[in-house]
Amino acid sequence: MSKRLQVYYSAVFGALGGLAGWWSVGSFVTQTWGIWPAAAFVGAGLGLCIGALVAAADGAMVKGKPLRAVRDGILGGLAGVAAGALGMLLAQGVFLALLGGWAGRALSWMLLGLLIGLGDLLVSRRPQRATYAALGGLVGGLAGGLLYEGLTQLFRAQAGVAQVALSGVGLVIIGACIGGLIPLARQVFARGELRVIVGEQAGLVREVTDSASIGRYDGNDLYLPDAGVAWRHAVVRRADSGFELAVLPNTDGLAQVGELAVEPGSSRPLRSGDRIRIGGAELEFVGR
Repeated sequence: MSKRLQVYYSAVFGALGGLAGWWSVGSFVTQTWGIWPAAAFVGAGLGLCIGALVAAADGAMVKGKPLRAVRDGILGGLAGVAAGALGMLLAQGVFLALLGGWAGRALSWMLLGLLIGLGDLLVSRRPQRATYAALGGLVGGLAGGLLYEGLTQLFRAQAGVAQVALSGVGLVIIGACIGGLIPLARQVFARGELRVIVGEQAGLVREVTDSASIGRYDGNDLYLPDAGVAWRHAVVRRADSGFELAVLPNTDGLAQVGELAVEPGSSRPLRSGDRIRIGGAELEFVGR
């Protein structure tokens, strides 16, 4: 699957998360709760839905493993609850301080997107990857917030059902922007990528930030369900001279970089354009 399709599917899942958040949060009458409890509840609900769906997109569409999608979705949802509640409380404070309007709306959704992106730390447990996700969430929140405010200004004369529908459309837009820009930011800032040339995942492109694990376990960054690939086979990681491929010590199998074999417990430096053979799969490493 191309990088463009990965961004697309993440945006679609983010939009579905925004829609689910609008439907679920809108089912509660929060107008009588007070401004701060209502903000925390709305943020937690939106963070839960958007965070869970965005996190589940990779397992569902890229890896095609429903159980992995569920596991990642649960972790993303848990992170989203905390991030959404905190983000919406901060956002509400910023919104009130700036007396609403374009700046208030944009900054408030920026904070929400930033914290939802930062929640990737719970899923990936990689600070650098989570930092890029947070930057993507911030830009996504900004873009979505501006579009949402533009719709609000355009249809502010409408009332009743129109405003309810407008809020739903706005949250779908915000979810799509956050969902799409989180993986896009990781791809933009990545220092390398792995392209599957031969194998069951042929055509798949995965970014490498600081490291990328490879194996037939669907929790790996690059999931290769090919014959001869171990559960956790190898890792591409940053080294002093750039990147290297290391075959894990307990792996029952080799890897090959060009014509050179890489045995378990050893590593080989990688240069852009190097071909990597692992089991029945062949990869190309592209550095930047």
